[in-house]
Amino acid sequence: MISSFTFADLCAGIGGFRTGLESLGGVCLFSSDINSNCEKTYRANHNTGFDEYNIFDIDESHFPSVDILCAGFPCQPFSIAGKRAGFKDIRGTVFFKIASIAKVSKPKVIFLENVTNLVKIDNGKTLKTIFNELEEIDYNVHYNILDSADFGVPQSRKRVYIVAIDSKIQSFGFQFTKKRTAKIPFKNILAKGDNSIPISQKWQIYIDLYTGKISKEDVPFDIPKTRKSLERIDNGADLNDCIFQIRSSGIRALSIDKPLPTFAVSVSGGGAMIPVYSKERRHISLLEMKRLMGFGDDFKFPVSRTNAIKQLANAVCPPVISSICKDILPYLAKSKQKLSSIKNSPISQHI
Repeated sequence: MISSFTFADLCAGIGGFRTGLESLGGVCLFSSDINSNCEKTYRANHNTGFDEYNIFDIDESHFPSVDILCAGFPCQPFSIAGKRAGFKDIRGTVFFKIASIAKVSKPKVIFLENVTNLVKIDNGKTLKTIFNELEEIDYNVHYNILDSADFGVPQSRKRVYIVAIDSKIQSFGFQFTKKRTAKIPFKNILAKGDNSIPISQKWQIYIDLYTGKISKEDVPFDIPKTRKSLERIDNGADLNDCIFQIRSSGIRALSIDKPLPTFAVSVSGGGAMIPVYSKERRHISLLEMKRLMGFGDDFKFPVSRTNAIKQLANAVCPPVISSICKDILPYLAKSKQKLSSIKNSPISQHI
């Protein structure tokens, strides 16, 4: 294992990759993202802004040499929730710029993250294109779908992770660790009594309706079709002590005795789509959202609550990044050993 390594943080967002890699001794030499609100949060937590904003403006010839080039490149072109335009969407072409940077700067490892639908879109042709692009610049490519719930995060958030290793340093197959911890239930990270995001009077009535305290006839307003009853109830969920997940299709009752499903929040309006904790009749708090994503309680958000929630929902989970980095580090150590042996060889000294 090595004690220090360098990395570049592309499509950085609020620094989920950086948080995970720095926890293992990583030193960031370059960061980039186009979102100015993300930069405010990034600066507040990492004491630096972005070196570049538009990734397409990066000059490959001046890009620093790093051990790991990482990027959670835009997922919207590949997500089930989007139009699934893939590489036809300009955001989808960010990958090709990342490959272009890697071709010139030659990081030892390329470490990427995206939504799981990346594997299936266009009948697997998109993923094959990514593999081909990286293999053409002499990287051995590996991928796996991992669930954050297996890495100490109280949320079942499956994402595809791609690790490409310089073919000159890889002599044995790469293995992703698929599980580091037991699953953590949401109730373990509740901030009891945190009423920092109170619910509306309408939601007070909805909770009474869903918990059987009143009937539909007692509701003093017209109930939308998708709100008249619960769309789904988790097995074992206690409606008086559960999470109501608000979706456009309806309301789901989630058990707090297991990890929550993927954290994805619509931030339209005044936060009406933020999950509701029925026992305390409140929305879940920003503190609980940070814990849901695997960020520390002290992680700062110098932006509006709406922006903070959106940033968290789009972030990568640092504990998963740390786990994969632990899997990568032996390869970096092997690379450094090879370099050291070459420098100390009699031929090298004679030259």
